[in-house]
Amino acid sequence: MSYTLSEPYASIYEEYLEYVKNLVTEQGYMSLRNRTRKILEWFENENLLLEDATILDALRLKEYLCERTKEDGSTISTGTMLNSLKAVRKLYKYLMYTDRIKTNPFEEINNPRLPHHISRNVLTESQMNCLLDRLKDFNYSENADDCRNRYCCHVYSEFLYSTGLRASEAASLVLSNLDLKQRIVFVPCGKGGRQRTAYLTGYAADVLKIYIDHARDRIFYKTYIKQKDLLFGLCTSAFEGNINCELRKACTELGLPVITSHGFRHSLGTHLLRSGCDIRYIQTILGHDSIDSTQVYTNVYKDDLRSSIDKYHPRKFREVEK
Repeated sequence: MSYTLSEPYASIYEEYLEYVKNLVTEQGYMSLRNRTRKILEWFENENLLLEDATILDALRLKEYLCERTKEDGSTISTGTMLNSLKAVRKLYKYLMYTDRIKTNPFEEINNPRLPHHISRNVLTESQMNCLLDRLKDFNYSENADDCRNRYCCHVYSEFLYSTGLRASEAASLVLSNLDLKQRIVFVPCGKGGRQRTAYLTGYAADVLKIYIDHARDRIFYKTYIKQKDLLFGLCTSAFEGNINCELRKACTELGLPVITSHGFRHSLGTHLLRSGCDIRYIQTILGHDSIDSTQVYTNVYKDDLRSSIDKYHPRKFREVEK
């Protein structure tokens, strides 16, 4: 049975959710809703009104988050704790905006230090070219559903690898967000509710034009009643699941590390850095709010450099010839 908030926590919760609903993506809203609810549960269990919280209470909440565990008994990740602190800060900014409080005690709380690593959901440049070439090479005489899934995976993968968009950002795009002549994609509601512009390579723009002019209507005709203008039709979790399934098949057939659709974003950031692209350009391309988020790609580059110097430097151990 789910926990039911009592007054006045329930009223603030509903009011706050109504306020942020149109300021963040659907995925961001769901995440913020769940985190905010858990935070309010803590306040209610502590018999502490939000308006009465001090910096000592803020420290107690941070300590509680540090000690939280999952269902399997393991502690929550640093990233989860950081996101919870961000959620409570946003809630308190709203309380200040509505004149319920004068100061935000959570602004004085330091964030936990995140480990500087990047996901393993990345392919090298040659591996990526191999995968994308495989995705565009399929038999049109296959089963209609299989053919549609493979073709969608081809178009979607080229689009994500070109733009570096998150899957949630791509899912919300409509046809009017694209300017194929200028090779521009307008993202009306990115992470954090921010608008931004993404860019298409010439090849990706050509792939999208063929898709829109000749394939999209036939692929998504069943979903047009409710989702007529969406670029990728009905982009539900089922659609994303089909894409990841096709990626898994292709990667396995080619003997490559298996990636998901989000791997195109990570791979793009890594490949741009290796090619000498300025890190601030990469920040803009990926839509990072802070350069710190982009900086993590430099760690991958350093790992490459260390591997290269071990491989090619003349001063290395050689087995003594017998």
